[in-house]
Amino acid sequence: HQVYGLRRSAVALPFPCLQGDLHQPLPADLLPAGIHYVVHTGTPAERSDAGYEAGYPRALRHLLDALQEHPLRRLVFVSSTAVYHQTDGSWVDEDSPTRPQRFNGRRVLEAETLLRDAGVPGTSVRFGGIYGPGRTWLMRRVRAGAEVQASPPKYTNRIHQDDCVGLLAFLIQRVEQGFQPPPILVGVDDAPAPEQEVCQWLAQQLNTPPPRRVQAADSAPRNKRCRNQRLHQLGYRLRYPSYREGYSALLAESGAAW
Repeated sequence: HQVYGLRRSAVALPFPCLQGDLHQPLPADLLPAGIHYVVHTGTPAERSDAGYEAGYPRALRHLLDALQEHPLRRLVFVSSTAVYHQTDGSWVDEDSPTRPQRFNGRRVLEAETLLRDAGVPGTSVRFGGIYGPGRTWLMRRVRAGAEVQASPPKYTNRIHQDDCVGLLAFLIQRVEQGFQPPPILVGVDDAPAPEQEVCQWLAQQLNTPPPRRVQAADSAPRNKRCRNQRLHQLGYRLRYPSYREGYSALLAESGAAW
């Protein structure tokens, strides 16, 4: 396949980069003919309701309009576990209810619904917290002396960026093999874990003081735990099944900027 990128600003990529702003309708002649696959990785221009509206449902609507005459085999929309509203530490999966309270979750879910109703073959992948080279926020936080909710436990869900890319490529490969992926897929690793546990482990690896443990009220939010059983049923094998393997690889990489 010939690969193209589409960005608001032109940059040097290993493949041709088309310049277009999905906040507005795309010029009719911008996209090359005969597009089979699209991976939409939206980014809000600002962290506000307006920014998320423009970066997700509006952008996806304009993209779908531009693809109407293309022989599309699959559009993969990079979604988020922010669409879940559960904050009691319960387990969620692709069939769990989604009633997000925050604007980011609501707008991302709006884009998911738009894709579902568009009449094109599509999959929304709900990724958890992405980490990897260039995404080392938690490591920096631990080194700076993190304060974490120890009780009740506050759960975190994550996935290494190599597994994000690997899963997206895997879905396209499966379509090429004649398989139709499900419309919704949770993209997290095998080990949702309390934030305190992850930060404690990272502090040991970084040889820094342990995080400061905070006792919260029993009613404090505990987030949710995302189940990835369907990911395994599809046949994808995680390169980094838990934060231990993923962060160990990140720490071992020379020149990791954190």
